[in-house]
Amino acid sequence: MEENRKEVKMGLTEEDVKSANAGFPLADLLRAMGDSDADVDAIAASEDGRIMAERMSVMAMPEDSEQSRAYWAGFEKGLEKEIHGEGLEKWASYIPLAAKKDPERRFPLIFCLHGAHNPIQLTESYGIIQIAAREECVVIAPENENWDSIEKLYNFARENYPVDLTRVYSMGYSFGGFMTSRNGLAHPEIFAGLGMGGMLFAQDVKAHDLDGQWYVEYHLTDEMIRKVKELGLAAALVVGENEMLRLLPLWKEPEGDVRDGVIPLESKDKQRSFNNLRLAFGCTPAVFLQEGEEGTTVEKAVGARFDKEEIREYNGRKYYIGDSVNENGECLFRTIACEKMVHWPASMYAELMWEQIGKYARDPETGKLVRI
Repeated sequence: MEENRKEVKMGLTEEDVKSANAGFPLADLLRAMGDSDADVDAIAASEDGRIMAERMSVMAMPEDSEQSRAYWAGFEKGLEKEIHGEGLEKWASYIPLAAKKDPERRFPLIFCLHGAHNPIQLTESYGIIQIAAREECVVIAPENENWDSIEKLYNFARENYPVDLTRVYSMGYSFGGFMTSRNGLAHPEIFAGLGMGGMLFAQDVKAHDLDGQWYVEYHLTDEMIRKVKELGLAAALVVGENEMLRLLPLWKEPEGDVRDGVIPLESKDKQRSFNNLRLAFGCTPAVFLQEGEEGTTVEKAVGARFDKEEIREYNGRKYYIGDSVNENGECLFRTIACEKMVHWPASMYAELMWEQIGKYARDPETGKLVRI
């Protein structure tokens, strides 16, 4: 593999994503992302699909172009977009236009992490940067999602951008959700909240290579879990019902190539990750359901019982929400199963993540999590 060249392994090339002649063939893009029960034509034809396709239309613009910069400058309250570096060291920044008008003001910082084998420009379709334009947040979308890269960019941002260091978040999808969990649980003192989409991970993983980047082995220790619980950390996990990764319900076993993937996704692994998250966020161990066992709609969708739950509907799609509540009656860990959705960010993923994590910050004196 040539240096700084991305390898594609999941049938979704950068060219596929960027081909936008008469609009994106959304059903074709989603087909490889679903399990055998997924109805991708129905998703593409839905209001949810229309919103997803509209967001993906930004992929038709060259990422480092006046057209793309003008788009984000004119979206909601406006962001100034800039591409930095190249190859595996490339990253994009989005700075609120308000920063120029009020140089003393400080803005929340969001690290937006892309999926495996995807261009960083695809993060512009997740809904996260759209939220940043509305809420006026600084966003950094890095190619390299390793912790040493994130730490380097964090230090660059604190020195060069008007960021509020009490409000730093990581939000990612698929492999980006994996790295959000991995980095956030290892360094909770940096982040106030984690938004994890399309991935369930909170345990150990072997060292591996991906797209020319080397990821060292990772061990989630009892000490790390204790530190997260002590400092406090907010998190939202959002997963589709029909992901080809078969993430939910938690009793479901993976199929095909998923069994041999980098991230362990056997039912025992998913349940272990889910329990580690509950423990880290101050909750008791989960009670898991088995296939065919009685439970509420939310419980059966996720495969675990919850302290609180609700069902909402947006754009014709139901979201099954389960809250894991700590001893103080607060939910720092929210799980959301998206009705009939494949391994792709539905229209409300980012919004529901932000609703959960955006209301938290770190106290600058104690370092503890506080609600704002």
